[in-house]
Amino acid sequence: MAQHPDLIEAAEILLDEPMARRGIRMLKALAAHAPAGSKVTTHYEGRHRLLIMYGVGLPRRFIDMRRHVEIGGHVACWDMGYWDRDESMRMSIDSLHPTAAQLALAPAGECRRLFELREDADPNGPILLCGLGKKSAYMYGLQPLQWERKALRALRDTYPNRVIRWRPKGQQYSLLPSTVMWQHGTIEEAMRGCSLVVCRHSNVAIDACIAGVPVQCVDGAALALYSQTQTPTREQRAEFLRQVGFWNWSPAEAPQVWAWLKRSTECV
Repeated sequence: MAQHPDLIEAAEILLDEPMARRGIRMLKALAAHAPAGSKVTTHYEGRHRLLIMYGVGLPRRFIDMRRHVEIGGHVACWDMGYWDRDESMRMSIDSLHPTAAQLALAPAGECRRLFELREDADPNGPILLCGLGKKSAYMYGLQPLQWERKALRALRDTYPNRVIRWRPKGQQYSLLPSTVMWQHGTIEEAMRGCSLVVCRHSNVAIDACIAGVPVQCVDGAALALYSQTQTPTREQRAEFLRQVGFWNWSPAEAPQVWAWLKRSTECV
């Protein structure tokens, strides 16, 4: 869609409530280094070319994101990071997660973060089914556990004798029939020895990529890697993580974020 001619060539930084502390830290850091003409708002105004917001899973922010894209602007959407989640956050443009086209913008030969890839999978091990959060279910027009029950039925058809571990999201402790509840421990512990991780779009797909456990996902950044195969090569995993690194930033890197935003919004 063509950009609205009246949009200001700067950014609106939407610092509204409620907002997690990590979101406040990131947006305030970006505001401190924002280009001239930018404005911090507490309610969406939609007068700047670029809108920066945190937590698009909140219904009203999701609506604001779609409105801004519809008038021809771009939206930098921030949320919990793919790694170092106490310190860093992930970003995407006009979407909930970076798309394959956005990931491909990573400069060739440059790497922001190195990972020690593991091989934690057991081809005969259990399957880990990871649940959606309430906000994500709302955004996709789903009832609680609607996607999970459908995914479980498909898994039972394909793997009738396989143990399925059920890891709910957050405080969603609802039981799923014929699964083993696995809400304790870290995600690394939960997927260790598994044959497959199944999620809709969760950050857990990134964790599984690092751990070397096959992934089945529907959406999210990891779809760029797992859309063709559940078992990419070690080289493909490393390249994917290199690309994702350009969409995961900390507040201390705010000046570099603005340079990356300029480049990426000109290309999408």
